[in-house]
Amino acid sequence: MAKAAEAVIAQVEGERRSARGSMSLQITGLAMMAPALLFLLAFVFVPMGYAVYLSLYQSTLYTPQPVFAGFANYAHLLAAPDFWQAASNTLWLAVGMMALSLPVALVLALLLNQRIRGRALFRAAVFGPYVIPLVSSGLIFSLLFATDGGPVNLALQRLGLSPVNWLGQGRTALLSVLILTAWQFTGYYAIIFLAGLQSVPTSLMEACQVDGGGRWQVFRHVTLRALGPSLFFAVVICLIQTFQTFDQVYVMTGGGPDGATTTFAYYIFEKGFQAFNIGESSAASVILILVLACLSYLQMRLSRRWVVEES
Repeated sequence: MAKAAEAVIAQVEGERRSARGSMSLQITGLAMMAPALLFLLAFVFVPMGYAVYLSLYQSTLYTPQPVFAGFANYAHLLAAPDFWQAASNTLWLAVGMMALSLPVALVLALLLNQRIRGRALFRAAVFGPYVIPLVSSGLIFSLLFATDGGPVNLALQRLGLSPVNWLGQGRTALLSVLILTAWQFTGYYAIIFLAGLQSVPTSLMEACQVDGGGRWQVFRHVTLRALGPSLFFAVVICLIQTFQTFDQVYVMTGGGPDGATTTFAYYIFEKGFQAFNIGESSAASVILILVLACLSYLQMRLSRRWVVEES
C-alpha cells in the first residue's frame, strides 16, 4: 500500500511538473510573439477598424463634425458608375497579369533552373526590375510610350506603322499599365517558381523517365504537381498586388483618360485625397479588403484540389 501511494504521489508530482513546463513554454512563446502581435495591432487591425468606423459617417476634410450615415456610403458607391469602372479595370489587370506574367515567369524559372554559364547573372537580371521603385519604372515607361519621340512609336514608324497614342486612349493606356506591371513583377514570380523547382525530388523525375515519360510528361505529372504550393502562393500574391495597383497609374496616366486606367487603389486615393470624401474613401477601402479576403478564401478552398504538399 505504501509503495502504491508513493507511486501515485510521484505520478501527480510529475504531472504538475509537466503542466508547469507546458505553461512556461506557452508564456515564452507568447512573449516572443508579443512584438509581432503589437505591430499587427498598431499598424493593421487598429487602422482597419478605424476605416470601418469612418465608412459609417459622412465625413470630409471640410466638415468639422462627422455625421452618422450608416451604410449610405456603401450604397452610394455601389450605385456609382465610376466605382464599377475602377473595379472592372482592376479585374482586367488581374486577369492580364495571371495570363501574361505567371506563364512567362514559369518559363523563365524553367530556363534559369538549367545548368548554364552565368546562371547567377541571368537570375539577377530577371529579378532586377522588381527592386526598381515603381515611380521610377512609371517615368521610364511614360517616356517609352510617349506619342511624340517615344522609342515604341519610333519602332512602329520604322516598320511602316502609324504612331499610337498609348497613354491617351482607353484600351492602350490600360495595356501600357499592364505591360509595366508585368515587367516589374514577373521576375519576382520567377524566383518563387525557381525556389519551388529546386525542391522537386529528382528521384521522381528519374522514375518518370524510366517509365518512358518524355519532357512533357515529366513536367506535367511531376514538376507541375510539385510546384503546386509555389503556384498557389504566386497566384495569391499576384491578385493582391494587382488589386493594390497605384504607383504606375499615378505616374503614367493619372487614372485617365476618362477613368480608363483608374484602379481600386487609385479610386480610393481620388475619393480621399482629391475629392476629400473620407467616408466614401473608407467605404471603398473596406470593400477592397472584403474582396481580397473572399478571393483568398476561395483560392484556399480551390487549392485543395491542385496543391500537393510533400509528406
